[in-house]
Amino acid sequence: MRIWRHLDLYLTTLFAVVVGTMGVLNLASTGVIAGATLTTLGMLSTATLTGRLQMRRLNATTVELTALTREGLAGPPSADRLLTTSRAGLESDLRAAGEIAIIGVTLSRTLRNQLIELRACLHRGGVVRIALIDPADATIAEAARRSTIPDTPEIFAHRLRPSLDLLRELALSAGPGRLEMRLVGFVPAVGLLMIDPDEAHGQVRVDIYSHRFAAPEPTMALLADRDPVWYRHFRQEFEQIWSAGRPVLTSVAAGTDPDDASAAIAA
Repeated sequence: MRIWRHLDLYLTTLFAVVVGTMGVLNLASTGVIAGATLTTLGMLSTATLTGRLQMRRLNATTVELTALTREGLAGPPSADRLLTTSRAGLESDLRAAGEIAIIGVTLSRTLRNQLIELRACLHRGGVVRIALIDPADATIAEAARRSTIPDTPEIFAHRLRPSLDLLRELALSAGPGRLEMRLVGFVPAVGLLMIDPDEAHGQVRVDIYSHRFAAPEPTMALLADRDPVWYRHFRQEFEQIWSAGRPVLTSVAAGTDPDDASAAIAA
């Protein structure tokens, strides 16, 4: 493979040796030798030019790599490279997850977008933990104030209701897995989605909530093996919020009366 990389050099050398031998042994006329010599010089010039172009590209790459290295050593990377716009959980691949844990305000879009994956996790025998705000008037009012729409708390009540309905349906078809749900009496500062948090490939997605209703929310992904410090921090944040929540549902088994499931969620 290396021979092909330097084939032009080998051919130029061979051609020069042949021309020189023909000149020494007087096997060709002076005109032929002169033409062959000029051809050899042209081949050498081409090889030299190619080498210079390759060196120029190498130098440019080295300069760019050096700049990136200095940027990394000089300080943290740009936030524009760390944060992306949240798409309600669609950034995460849940298809092979054995444990999924989600905390949010109403989770209306997230649950709707990921319902199939959540059900599949339960049917694989996995664990799904979900916490969202309590539908109590005080918590709903706090969510409205935080979103700077204090006069319309009913918006959050309307968005919370379908989430509870989806969880009720999910509970009734949980399969062999375990579904746990809790209601939190305050508005979390961030939304969290954890995938297999105990595993080496674990992931935590952090949504930074905006104070503008329905505004785009920045999100970042933390990996257990790449970001151990902040991964551990936000995992502990999840467990802290989870422990403060009020349990309302744990694994409604197949065949349970739908009214019992409804009462469990509404409790």
